[in-house]
Amino acid sequence: MANEPTPDNQSPAEAQVAPSAPGMRGHVGRILGWASATRLRMVLAGSMGLFLLAGTFATWSYLARLAVEPKKRVTLQMALDALDNRNLEEAKSLVARLQQNPEAAQQFGGSLFVLGAVKAYQAEAEWSPARRRAMHLVAARYLQKAQAMGLPPDRERQTNFMLGKSLVRGNQPTTGIASLLKAFDDAPSPNTEIHLLLTEAYLSLPDPDPSSALDHNQRLLSSDSLDPSNKTEAIITQADILGKLLKFEEASTLANSLKGHPDSGPQVLGLSGRLAVAEATQLPEGSPRKSKLIEQAVVDLQEAQRQDPLRGALTRQAMYWIGKCYELQQKSEAAIEQYDKIGKLFGDSAESLVSTLSKADLALAAGRADTALEGYRAVLDAAGDPITYHNHLLSLSSLRKRLMSAHTRLNHGQHFQQALSLANQFPPVFDLVEVTELRAVTHKAWGEAKLQEAEQVHRKQAEELVKTGRYQLRAAGRAFESLARFRFATRKFTADLWEAAENYYQGHSFSQTARILGEYLHHDPSKHQALALLRMGQSLLASGQTDNAIAALEECIEMHPGDGSVYQARLECVRAYMEKGNTTKAYDLLITNLSGDNLTPRSPEWRYTLFSLGEFLHDAGRYDEAVTKLDEAVTRYPDAPQTLLAQYNIARSFHSASEHPGKIFREAKTESERQKNRKLRDEYLESSLQNYLKVQRIISIDGHGARSELERTLLRNCYMMQGSVLFQLKRFQEARKAYANVSSLYQNEPFVLESFVHIANCWRRLNQPVNARQTIEQAKLVLDRLPQDTDLQIATNFSRKTWKQLLNEMSKW
Repeated sequence: MANEPTPDNQSPAEAQVAPSAPGMRGHVGRILGWASATRLRMVLAGSMGLFLLAGTFATWSYLARLAVEPKKRVTLQMALDALDNRNLEEAKSLVARLQQNPEAAQQFGGSLFVLGAVKAYQAEAEWSPARRRAMHLVAARYLQKAQAMGLPPDRERQTNFMLGKSLVRGNQPTTGIASLLKAFDDAPSPNTEIHLLLTEAYLSLPDPDPSSALDHNQRLLSSDSLDPSNKTEAIITQADILGKLLKFEEASTLANSLKGHPDSGPQVLGLSGRLAVAEATQLPEGSPRKSKLIEQAVVDLQEAQRQDPLRGALTRQAMYWIGKCYELQQKSEAAIEQYDKIGKLFGDSAESLVSTLSKADLALAAGRADTALEGYRAVLDAAGDPITYHNHLLSLSSLRKRLMSAHTRLNHGQHFQQALSLANQFPPVFDLVEVTELRAVTHKAWGEAKLQEAEQVHRKQAEELVKTGRYQLRAAGRAFESLARFRFATRKFTADLWEAAENYYQGHSFSQTARILGEYLHHDPSKHQALALLRMGQSLLASGQTDNAIAALEECIEMHPGDGSVYQARLECVRAYMEKGNTTKAYDLLITNLSGDNLTPRSPEWRYTLFSLGEFLHDAGRYDEAVTKLDEAVTRYPDAPQTLLAQYNIARSFHSASEHPGKIFREAKTESERQKNRKLRDEYLESSLQNYLKVQRIISIDGHGARSELERTLLRNCYMMQGSVLFQLKRFQEARKAYANVSSLYQNEPFVLESFVHIANCWRRLNQPVNARQTIEQAKLVLDRLPQDTDLQIATNFSRKTWKQLLNEMSKW
């Protein structure tokens, strides 16, 4: 390397220094060399240098100015100006920047006004009705907040107008009307549009006000600033309003005034059809004018539909009103078919919702409850939240009335399951309190219907119906109790508690009845106090709380002596005292009921007391007195429900009365005493036999049949008691036949075993032991046929094991 030659004209020292020089110096040298090569290059290089120097100076000057000059401030007026010029995005941006200024808090109401106005303008540009309503509601919230926080000067009028418009278009017509009416205070307000909005608002109320709508629509028509196209719409609206007010002649005059008007032909036809349908609805069935109006309406509406090339709103309306025409003509199937078409072609429309509702009504009228329920559910799904519900054909109030009517008709038609399902679907169109009341009413109607039905059918069916009925009444009690909690602070609270208690009582939920009545009486109601104490006593007595029951019943008797419930309270108290063994007080209460001045033999309480007194005397062993009172009761009230049992108790009283002379007859020391008591015993037994036969004849021969458990039991007992009386009279053959009736009629019942034993005893008294043993063998076969899980001690006095031992022993006799 040291021996390599160095470049020409370069000393060894220069060669060592050159590689270490900076690269920039080389570049600059080359640029200078290039620029100095020619005169032109020198001019170009100088120009470029001057340009770069000027740019650098300008940049530094600008940056310096930014550094020393303050930033331009954003003001509320700038945002308001942008809003007035409809520069909506700029207005929003300025409000956002304005909020960064700590002093902007004093102008917060103005900022909210700008944002609300921007939302209101943007809402008008939305294509979806649902989004448009939602956007208007957002705008209304901004504007309401702006009013509360304080508005900029001279913006009160504009705020009232924009707020009213947003509320009306956001489906809040009630509050929207109030704001729009305030906008009238200032002359420069856009009164034409205000009248238009108020007309719309009064027709959109939950309970529409067509009279007020008509007033504002007339003012709208009298405005000179109304353009021709809007005037045509206003005339059509006025005619529709007049139709709602049943002013059909004026409405028709307006409709005729539009005939021949350019571009309004289909609309006039649709209007004429609607008015004809509305007038026909008011006319009675069979009216010639009604038929003529409907026929003309169909023609006009079909022509309006044909002239609508876009098949839009006019077509939907025409199709719906044609369906109504079919309904008025009672062409249900044609109406349903028409409504089906609307649903398929215009699913998300006002006409579709009302058509679905009409289809459901028609299905319910035809008795197709399940189909109707599906339709009502579809309507409720389409209606959605009441806040956003809007339908020019059916106001929210009318929708609620029709749904409530549907629920009532389902109940009246005893479609209780569907009625309950419909009520459960009602929220949010109905609030929770209304729904709870409907549930309560449905459960109550369901329970009462089942109990009524149980009175008309066979015993086995009746048991299931009674069970269902009481379950539904208990459900009604729970629903009414919930309703009472919801309405605690209202006047209906105690009434709801009373309904809950009554339904619990009818549903045999006695502990719940007593609990609710305790709360009811605690609130010192003005109604039902005596009856509440009576129900309390009855419920406590049924629950086994005899002492508490007596306390409630005695309070009823002492505190409400003039109330009709007192007589029933005495009767219930008799039962309670009888359970306690206090026959003296029980007897006194019965006599008080019968001897009082206010109770007459016509009253059901007097009748029931007389029957109860006869039964009491029988249970007390005062048989002759019992026969007297029971015979009086049967004679006075031959058709009373207690008469059959009273007749049976007369037979029992005679039968039981025979025991005393029979005992004296057996123990008598002298023949005359024996004969006297034997004769008396036999007279009692004969009277008893005749009354047993009478009860048997009433049930079996006179057409009653053993429908109820009571009648079935009485018939069986009559056969058995006849056999017992005849056996005591030593008429063994007749006694055997009476017992044989039991063994043949009730072959699969446990108590038939007793009849076989009695028959065997009769055969033995007739000195026919073979027949007696055969009868016992029959009894053994019956015992073996009875299911092993049958509890014989419920219907007889012995267990299965005891019966086997007894029959085996008797077969050896």
